[in-house]
Amino acid sequence: MSPPFGPAMVWAASAGILLVAGGVLFPLRGIDALVCGVWAAGLVVCVLLVVSRRTEPEPVSALRWGSAVTLAGGAAALAVGGDFTLFLAAQALPVVVVSAAVLRPLARRTDWVRPRLVRVRLTWTVAGSYAGLVVFSLMQDLRGLPLIHPDVASLVTLGTMFEIAVAVAVYVVWLGRQSVTNH
Repeated sequence: MSPPFGPAMVWAASAGILLVAGGVLFPLRGIDALVCGVWAAGLVVCVLLVVSRRTEPEPVSALRWGSAVTLAGGAAALAVGGDFTLFLAAQALPVVVVSAAVLRPLARRTDWVRPRLVRVRLTWTVAGSYAGLVVFSLMQDLRGLPLIHPDVASLVTLGTMFEIAVAVAVYVVWLGRQSVTNH
């Protein structure tokens, strides 16, 4: 009897656990050796997840785009001096890789995300949406406003970004459904 989950799901769960652990430790401890160690372990788990599923396009695309968001957001956060923006940028790679890892088992259960192109485009949508969140946090840092008490312009920006992300995801799934019914 085979186990109910494969090695890819074990790596995805490990990456998710390390993502949550880093998210809990950062606000409590700031940037110290423990938080950096958890973050580095999360990156290693994400890379191992992608290596274990290297024949599939979603994890490879997630590694590429998640790394780009992490590097660009991290460089911008270091230039501005925003600690929370740096934290968000550091979590981009695990978030995008874990979301890509979830799409594959979801594709077995529903026709909506079964085509590979749909899963890759949804991975791009997650990466782009997360990049928007990092840019929003950077905007708050540049304006000197806290994330917890945003002004009206910040709320409108965040709401618009959310609506665009949902609209793009719905369009990608709809386009995938249209291609399945046309073939």
